[in-house]
Order: sequence, then C-alpha cells, then structure tokens
Amino acid sequence: MVFSEHAQADVMDARSLITTVEQLLGPIRDSYGQQTAAGSHALKPSSVAVRQYETAVYVFRDQRLPGAIKGVSALLVESLDAFEAGRILETARCVMCAIEQFEVAGKDSAVTIAAEHTAQLGQFRSVLFKLINPGPELSTQEITQKRTTAQSQW
Repeated sequence: MVFSEHAQADVMDARSLITTVEQLLGPIRDSYGQQTAAGSHALKPSSVAVRQYETAVYVFRDQRLPGAIKGVSALLVESLDAFEAGRILETARCVMCAIEQFEVAGKDSAVTIAAEHTAQLGQFRSVLFKLINPGPELSTQEITQKRTTAQSQW
C-alpha cells in the first residue's frame, strides 16, 4: 500500500503544463507579430514580455516533476533562452516539443492526461505548428492585413 501511495504522488496531470503554455502563447504570438510587422527575424521582445515568459517557465520548472517529464522542463527553459534572444520560431519549436514529450509521457502512463487536456494540448500544438510552418492561408491573411494597413495610410 505504501508503494502505491508513493507512486500516486509522483503522477502529475496536464493542468500545470496547460497553464504554463497558456501563459507562454501570448508573448510568443505578440513577439511573432512584431517580428512579422518589422520584417525582422530576431527582434528581441520587451523586458516585460521576457519577465512574464520567465515567470511562467520557472513556476513550471520549480514543481516537483516526475523523472519522465524532466525533459519537458528543460525544453521550456531552452524556449526561454530562445525567447530572450528574439528567436521566436525556435521558441515555438521548443514549446511544441515540450508538449509532445509530455504527451508521450501520458501514453507511457508517467503523467495523467484527461480527454479535455488532450484536446487543449492538441490546440496548442496546432497554433505553434502554424507559427513555425505558416501555410498559404496565413500568408494570404498577412498580405491582406498589410494591404489594408497601407491603404489606410494613404
């Protein structure tokens, strides 16, 4: 009995990762939008955005994490390093890899992922994938936005 209680204490659910990723997506999207608007690929985010991002990453990292997902924490710290340097695509890739590693841990029963959490993690992965690999529909949307902005300046 004592062993099974200890094993239960080491099992983690997806809520903390979901909360962390929700907090990271805002700064990632904002920085991506600023870089796209400026035509730059390494525009550094504001110090406020970096602090917000850093806080979210360290809150997750400072939890008692099962061994199977320690790599998730390392990937989020790696994403912070990329974010601070303005490498937003690398940031998004690291966060997406962290989500995927967490999902693999769920399949291996190292963490618990409820159905609704699976859907949320899938949505996050989809958003990040679209940032990393924008499809033609995103490019068309950006072109339309730039045209509208240019026309309003005339």
